[in-house]
This record gives sequence, C-alpha cells and structure tokens, in this order.
Amino acid sequence: MPSSKHKRSVLLINPKWRQLTEPYEHLGLGYLAACLRQSGINTIIWDMLLMGSDAGQIAEKVQQEQVGLIGVSITFQQSATEVLAKIRQLKELTQVPLVVGGIYPTFAAQELMTLCPEIDYIVKGEGEETLPELVHTLFAGGDVKKVPGLLGRTGATLWESPDRPSAAKLDELPWPARDTLPQILEKTGCASILSSRGCYGRCSFCSVDAFFSRFGPKMRLRSAGDVLAEMEYLQKEYGVKNFAFNDAEFIGSKGRGRARAKEIAEGILARGWQIQFSIQCRVNDVEEELFTLLKKAGLRKVFLGVESGSQAVLDRFQKDATVEENLKALKILADLDIFVAMGFIMFDDRTSFNELAENMQFLQQVRAVTGKAYLAKVDPVSKVLPFAGTSVEARLKEEKRYRGNSLAFDYAIKDPLVEVLYRLLCLFTNISRRVKVWRGQSVYREYDWETGDIKH
Repeated sequence: MPSSKHKRSVLLINPKWRQLTEPYEHLGLGYLAACLRQSGINTIIWDMLLMGSDAGQIAEKVQQEQVGLIGVSITFQQSATEVLAKIRQLKELTQVPLVVGGIYPTFAAQELMTLCPEIDYIVKGEGEETLPELVHTLFAGGDVKKVPGLLGRTGATLWESPDRPSAAKLDELPWPARDTLPQILEKTGCASILSSRGCYGRCSFCSVDAFFSRFGPKMRLRSAGDVLAEMEYLQKEYGVKNFAFNDAEFIGSKGRGRARAKEIAEGILARGWQIQFSIQCRVNDVEEELFTLLKKAGLRKVFLGVESGSQAVLDRFQKDATVEENLKALKILADLDIFVAMGFIMFDDRTSFNELAENMQFLQQVRAVTGKAYLAKVDPVSKVLPFAGTSVEARLKEEKRYRGNSLAFDYAIKDPLVEVLYRLLCLFTNISRRVKVWRGQSVYREYDWETGDIKH
C-alpha cells in the first residue's frame, strides 16, 4: 500500500446503483464530511448520480486533490456487487487506500474483505469519530490497528480493533455538510434531515435494531431545539420548503419520543413556517391528536411499517402490533388526508396459503376503511430479504436454507406450492412492469411535493 503521509485530502463517494434513478442527499456522508472538516481534513463529496460514475474522471479528482484516502458508502446491500466493481476500478487507477462503511459492511465485514481485496478498511458502526481518527493516524504514518472501530488489512492478514461506542449525544455532532443539496433541490425540491438514529422496534427482518444496539442505545433522539435550528438554517441558506425526515423511526415510542414530536410540530407552528415534511414511523405511533398537530405543522406523507394483514405473520416478524392497530393507524392517516406509503411484505420463507388469503382480505379492508385505493397498493411479490445482521439471516443460515452469500442471496419458501406461486407472480409482475415502462407509465405512485397530488 502506498504511503499517505504527504496527502491531506479525503474523497467520500456515494456510488451509483442501477435501481436508484432519482438522486438523493446522502446524509451519512454529509455527517462524515462535516466531522472530517471540523478536524482539519480537506474533504470532497462525490455523488455518482449527480457528478458521474466514470472511474477515470474520479481518478483525476483524486490526483488533483492529493487524496490520501477514498471512502465509499455501501448503503444498500443489494447494490454491493455493483459498488465492489467500481471499487476495483478505482483501486486499479489510483492505488489509494480505500475504506467502506455502512450497516451492511459492518455485519459482513470479514466476508467483504475476503471477497474484495481492494478494500483496505471497514468502519464498524457509526464513523463520525472513527473516520477522522483513521485519517489522522494514516496521514501521520501511525499505527491504524490502534484505532477503535475498524476491520483492516495488512498484506494478506486481516485484523480487527475493538468496537467503538456510538456517539452518546447527537446534538453534539456537527450538522451534515450540504455539498450536494443545491443540485438535489433542483431535481427533487426536497431536503433530507435526520432527527434521530435507530428504532425502538425489534422487527426480525430489519438490521437497524441490530446495528444500533451493538454499539450503544438502540435509539437516540436529537433535541427538538437542535432539529428546529437546522431546519431554520436550511430554509435561510437554501430556501428549503420541503423536508424528508430520513429517520428509521421519527416518533420514538411513548413518553419522551412523542413529547419531542409534539415539540417539533409546535415549534414549526410558532415560527409560522409554511413548509411540508414526510416521516417514517410504526403503526403504534399513530395517534389522532398527535398526527392532527403534525398535519397542521406540515406533515404530508408517512411511510408506515404495516408489513402484513395476518396476525401470525406480524407475530413472526416481531412487529409488536395487531391487525386491528394496522387498520386503525391507516384510517387515522386517511381521515387526515395524509399520503401513506405502506410498507408491506407479502412473502417470507414460512408463508402459507392461509396467510396470503389473510393479506388479500386485509388489503380489501384497507380500501373499505380508508376509501383510498393507493393506501393498499403494494408490490404483490414483496419478499423478506435476509439482510446481514438480521435474525432472519441468522435463522436461515442455521437451518441451512440460506443460498449464496451476502452479495447474492436467496432462499426457497418452505411450502413448495407457495414457492411455485411466488415464482409465477414474479414472472407476471416483471412482464407487467416492463409493459408499463414501455408505455411511459410510472410503476409506482408517489406524493408530488409541488402540487400535493399523487403521481401515477
């Protein structure tokens, strides 16, 4: 590995993935860039969807800026094969040390380092403290093995340093760098913001709980005051009127979480802001009084983790919710005329015909209860994916039913007839989607921030 002693810049890359056609603001890289700059490190953010994905062009930037470390985020596990291909190209052209991070790399660190020798380091957990310490140590020619929170490579040998606890107080972190926000606003009209990290749920198919629980509290909240201050900054500096809260769970359960959500809403109203925003939450969070207040403050869209209309499946998913609570939450949001993007999973490895029938009946109930068909529009072939770090992945591996590796994974549904039905539905759905795309129709429905209408 070439020396980085005389190089003083870091390049952070948000890679392109063919399934992502619309650019988004990568707040994870924004936070890392802010922390690196705060520690005196010149940092460049390169978003491939906005700035191009040509490896040669990126290599030129590396040379121009005297980059001594390249950081790549692997946000989506399904994108890893494409991202690793780009990493190999970059390493061949630059020979610069390279570090990756994210939830997936944290849980699949040993496997990724083995599959991709071009990766020099993996940051385990959050990187706001680990990455600046790695950079300063690397640039000074120090011993990187002493930096907590890393899996690294020295020659052909892999080594691992102890885990680093996550930041205890989110308010003490600098706000994320907003290098790409002007371009994002031109294309989407919406800015992203994080008001919390983690989730109080324990869903079997989700890696968020496992990730944050490993390094500290499973959920941490920023104060309402800090969130409102950042929102005010974004309005004054960038003219932002539409906000997407990217929190895995915005409300944060009963007690302090709901009090904070109320404080944010009241703060928006007290300031007279004419804004709109979206959130993600669980059905357990949806209360008429709270969401009426949030609607007055500008809430227009909710991604709601419903997941199933079968109680047996909800219990299997560890949703800690009932079918009745699902319907009640959907009705409250529909009555408030808040657009709902409903998280729904039709298949998992144990799906039965009876559970499929219960799901179909549930979707009919949703239409009847809400009077809005788009609430119940779901992907008919949505299937639990055994993501790294989840209990689903662990169980399928223990049962020796996990196929492939973390780059290409699958499993068969236990009931062979349900498996056949799933494969047939996949074939039909893919054909149907291609026909719609060929006709110029949108496959999915989305909320239009500019008009308030539903885009078809």
